[in-house]
Amino acid sequence: MVEPVPAAQPVCTLCGGEGFTFQQLEDRGVAVACSCTRNCASCHGQGRLYARDERGYEVLRGCGCGADPRRLSLLTGLRLPTKFLNRTLAGYAGISPDQKIALARAHRFVDEFVPGASGQRALLFCGPPGSGKTHLLAAILRDLATKKAVRGRYEEFFLLLSDIRDGFSRGLSSREWLEPVREVDVLAIDEIGKGGKNREFEQGVLDEILSVRYNAGRPTLLATNYPPAGATWQFAVEGEVAESLEQRVGARIYSRIHEMCDVVEVTGHDQRKELHDVRAARDGSADGPARGPRPARG
Repeated sequence: MVEPVPAAQPVCTLCGGEGFTFQQLEDRGVAVACSCTRNCASCHGQGRLYARDERGYEVLRGCGCGADPRRLSLLTGLRLPTKFLNRTLAGYAGISPDQKIALARAHRFVDEFVPGASGQRALLFCGPPGSGKTHLLAAILRDLATKKAVRGRYEEFFLLLSDIRDGFSRGLSSREWLEPVREVDVLAIDEIGKGGKNREFEQGVLDEILSVRYNAGRPTLLATNYPPAGATWQFAVEGEVAESLEQRVGARIYSRIHEMCDVVEVTGHDQRKELHDVRAARDGSADGPARGPRPARG
């Protein structure tokens, strides 16, 4: 008699089977166990269970349901932008050839990353606004945390500069503000080259971060709107002259970046503009009057 094949368990519509969701707390996302993990037959929602290791010792390990508190702590510690909390590599809509190559390189970085290994090369995503660079950074960190328990951290460079200035005003030393970005396994810095009028200070901060991570043998993912040498596209802040990445960060930092990272150009359709156009077409369709602007979210 042929045994009936057990029916596949339905995938949770809240977490997509990952076992966690993000909740927005003020300006940051906090990872929490999904309500579906309460029905886990192994840990009963605790997220931890006892198992025997290869030596026969009983150890406490994270449950595969996703409710492991250590895993949730890693995800919260990523400090992802709230708009990118749920961005994944699987959900990256790479349309142009460059975007498809960038996605493949992001997958490769996650697949080949060895926790604890020293000297692993990272990636520098270069592309105009809206090409999906921040999506890739956030998704890489998310995948590394969920799949390989890698401790990561996202920083937007201009906001990091603001935090550092605030720290200095409170008497914080360089060593104290450097330590958090030095110690994480993978650091992602978005919008390098973006800054204010004090370019010498901004370049000095970036140089210190890259140097301390290089000396520690830890990879640093980077993204910028400024083009690398030989690029066929340009970028400039409104009212300013277009510059290359080397002009923005200086020759010394530019050389160090190439020593640490593979440069990946991400050019293509402006995804933010396309989403805006889709919403505008929907809200202003012939089915009804155009809607007014939506209130800004805090």
